[in-house]
Amino acid sequence: MHKPTFRVIQVLELLCSAGEPMRLSQISSALEMPKSTLLPILQTMVENRYLRRDAGEKYGLGPGLMGLGAAAKAVHSPTDTIRIYLEPLVQRFGETCYYGVLEGGAVRYLEKVDSTQPLRMLTTIGHQLPAYATGLGKALLMDKTQEQLKKLYPEKLEQLTANTVKDIKSLYQQLQKMNQLGYCWEIEESMEHIRCFAVPVKKDGMIEGAISMAIPIFRYREELTQNILQALQETARDLSMALKL
Repeated sequence: MHKPTFRVIQVLELLCSAGEPMRLSQISSALEMPKSTLLPILQTMVENRYLRRDAGEKYGLGPGLMGLGAAAKAVHSPTDTIRIYLEPLVQRFGETCYYGVLEGGAVRYLEKVDSTQPLRMLTTIGHQLPAYATGLGKALLMDKTQEQLKKLYPEKLEQLTANTVKDIKSLYQQLQKMNQLGYCWEIEESMEHIRCFAVPVKKDGMIEGAISMAIPIFRYREELTQNILQALQETARDLSMALKL
């Protein structure tokens, strides 16, 4: 790893996540980087307009960086960006991954990267399923109150399989537990022989979308669960930042 380049990346990631300008001392403390090392980096980035320094000697993101972001956005559509983040998950675990959004009470699948395995979940882009019956959909419903769920599903919940959640009360209890854990799941609720893990993708603290991994029951291994969840959560966090560009 080239340390000087990595330090530039650290500064940019810190200021992006902070959401507001920071003083030299704050950046130094947060990155555990000496001020003498940090100051030339900041000065160079200010001179090249990737950072700006305000009257209060605080450093924030500059117009040069905004220009790069705009150029990247022009080159990559949102779905291109989503695919870029899903592909490493599929390469690592060998299972199909999805990105979806909530439309009414349904989850609409906007992007997916297929597993190379012959047996996999077959859901096409643009397809809709009841959100309550899928791991991806539950991640989109995690912040809903019981009253909001009743409005989304005023009628009886359609049963896609024998395992589909049967009523609003049970769904709400599931979502409360999932919200505490920070991830969602389903086991043969939308399709027999398939289980899913999912996490929300948030923007400004609000659920904007969700990503999931679908795994055939016979290929699922319990010992991989924590690795899958960690990878999904890290990808959701990184994707959230990428979609803000």
